[in-house]
Amino acid sequence: MQKLTKALLIAALLPVVAYAQDSTQFIKGSWKELTARAQKEHKPIFIDTYFEGCHACKDMEVKVFPRPEVKRYMEENFICTGYDVFKEEFGMELCRKYFMRGFPTYLVISGEGQLLNRGAGYQEPDRFMAFLKENIARYKEGRYLAGFGNSLSSKDPDFYRAMWNKDYKGGNKEEIAAYLGKQKDKLAESTFKVMQMSRELPADYRAFYLKNRASYVARFGEELNNNILDGLLKQDIAALPATLDMAVFTAFLQKQQQVYGAGDWSYVQMFYAENYLFKKCKDAKAFLEFAAAHPDKNENRVRYMNFYMGADMAKDPALKSLYLKWAEPVVTADASQETLQMLAYMSKGLDEKVQAKKYFGWLIAKKKAWGDDAAREEKELSQL
Repeated sequence: MQKLTKALLIAALLPVVAYAQDSTQFIKGSWKELTARAQKEHKPIFIDTYFEGCHACKDMEVKVFPRPEVKRYMEENFICTGYDVFKEEFGMELCRKYFMRGFPTYLVISGEGQLLNRGAGYQEPDRFMAFLKENIARYKEGRYLAGFGNSLSSKDPDFYRAMWNKDYKGGNKEEIAAYLGKQKDKLAESTFKVMQMSRELPADYRAFYLKNRASYVARFGEELNNNILDGLLKQDIAALPATLDMAVFTAFLQKQQQVYGAGDWSYVQMFYAENYLFKKCKDAKAFLEFAAAHPDKNENRVRYMNFYMGADMAKDPALKSLYLKWAEPVVTADASQETLQMLAYMSKGLDEKVQAKKYFGWLIAKKKAWGDDAAREEKELSQL
C-alpha cells in the first residue's frame, strides 16, 4: 500500500492521524494508546500492515476499505490502524513479534494485547467482511491465539530479530538447530517463531510437532502452522524420484497417510500432488487427473494453478477439460470473482455451456451484491 497522505484530526481519546482517500476509519497511535482506547470502547484492534509499492495492499486501500459497508462495520466494531512495515518502526516491531513476512497482513488484537487472529493478502469485499465478522465473534467468545504474549516484547534470539534487517542473507542452520536444541518448552512463543526459520526441523521437534499439531494451531493459528507443515511435506517429497512413477507415488501416499492426521490428509495429499506430480515431475496431466479424483475443496489452489498451468492448457484443450472437471466440485457461488471469471471464460471457450452459465450467473450475482457493474457478464450470459 502506498504511503497515505496524512491529515490531523481530534478523536475522543487520543490524537490520531487519518488515512487518505475515504479510509478514515484508520487512525495512528502507540501500542499503549491503542490498547487503552480498545479497552475503553470494548472493541478489538484491527491492524493493517503494508508497504509502499505492494499492489495487494493498495488494492485493499482503494477497493475494499473505503466501501461504505466495510467502512461502517470497521468503524462500529474495531479500533482500526495501519503501519508501513518498512517506514515505521512500530510496523517492523509487529513483524518481529508475529512473524510476518508477506503483506498485507492483518492482525486483530484485544485491548489486553492478546492476538485473536490474523489474515493475509487481498480479500474481496464479501470475504473481508466475513473475516471481520468472524473476529468479532472470536472477540465476544474470548477465543485467542494464546501462544503469543500480550505485549510487543518477547525473548527472541538476536539471529531471529535479524531477519528483518536490510542486509539479512538467511539464517545459519547450525545456529538455529543449536537454539532449538536448548529449549525446554517446544510450545513457547520464541521457540515457535524460530521453528519458522528452520528449513528442516530436528527429528525430536518433527515428532513432537506432528503429535501436538492441534495444540500448535490453537496457540498460533493456521497460517504459520501451515508454513511448518509445508516444510515437512517438502522434505517428504525430496525422497521421491524425479521421474514420475505412479506406483511409487501411490505407495508413498499410503505410507504417509499413517503419518499425518485425518484432519490434514486432504490438504496433505493435494500438496504432494501439486509439488511432486506437477512441480517436480512437470506432468500437468498427471496432476489434473489426481486433482479431479481427489478434490480437497481448496478454491485457492484452483485459482493459482491456472497461472502455473496456463501455458500447458493453452496448447492442449484436453488439459482445460480436466481442469474444469477438477474445479466442478471445488468451486461454489462463494468463490472469488477472479476464480469465477476465469472459469466462466474457460468454460465458454470450450463450449461447456452448462458450466459457463453457472459461473457467469454466480459472478453476476456476486458483482451485483456489492454494487459492481455486471453488464459485460450479463451480455456474455445472454449469448450462451
